[in-house]
Amino acid sequence: MSMALAIFGIVASIIGIAISSSRWGRRWLVRDFTHHQSILGAWIAGNLVLIAAAGRHLLSRGESDAAAVVAIMAAISLLILCLSMLALQRRPQSNTRPRRFLAVGAHPDDVELACGATIAKLIDSGHEVRIVVMSQGESGGHAPRRIQEARHGARYLGAQSHTVHSFCDTRLSENSNLMVATIEEEIAAFEPDVVLTHSATDIHQDHEAVHRAVMRAGRRLPSILCFESPSVSKDFSPDFFVDVENYTDVKVEAIKLHADQRNKPYMTRTRIESMANFRGNQVKQQRAEGFEVMRLVSTTVGDF
Repeated sequence: MSMALAIFGIVASIIGIAISSSRWGRRWLVRDFTHHQSILGAWIAGNLVLIAAAGRHLLSRGESDAAAVVAIMAAISLLILCLSMLALQRRPQSNTRPRRFLAVGAHPDDVELACGATIAKLIDSGHEVRIVVMSQGESGGHAPRRIQEARHGARYLGAQSHTVHSFCDTRLSENSNLMVATIEEEIAAFEPDVVLTHSATDIHQDHEAVHRAVMRAGRRLPSILCFESPSVSKDFSPDFFVDVENYTDVKVEAIKLHADQRNKPYMTRTRIESMANFRGNQVKQQRAEGFEVMRLVSTTVGDF
């Protein structure tokens, strides 16, 4: 019986290490746990101890009581770790006054690049987020793949809904009135408290076109914030900041899901973390994301 348990423990530990070390496993840990690196380290170490002790027990043909005790203790420690993870899981939190945030981007990866950490934090704080993308990004990549990646990115962050429209990539300004009407429909259906979108200082023509469309469509909304895309000019001047110290890794993983664009220089972890560090330093925090305030009513933002 003890030999069978030892074999089972070895097999289970190998599977556990393989899953936790896989891309999927690491991505899941990053999204759901603040101390994901410590959890992963403890999980792998515990499984390695269990494998070594169970293996020693097998080699001694069940005569090594010390190895059996170590294996049992390692298994108990892993069980305690799994139970502890339930308490360490950071989402979702209940919120007595949840707000609705509508994020509008021009291309499938724009929202994650600009404010992915903020969106993840909002969702974990109990707020509702809807992501709307105006084009399929066909001029800069493979449209079907980019649409699928956008859905994966939104799902990973935890957005309650996600829509990709089919306005012509690089030529959004030619469909200004139609975009305004589409965004108006999104606003009427979702009734957001706050809209997040591109800045007027963005030098990408599609980003500027979306900014103008949102400002027109949201002319009656009390709060509109503009996020920082990689293509903003030096005139971008944030005056509202969100502390994202515990969410930068989540943003990095969400951006990795946009593999179609992985060769772009602004998709790298180094670039993302550097910008978060820079904005954080401006407001005396470790890491932050900055927004330009078009207008903002404090009661619409809530506590996040």
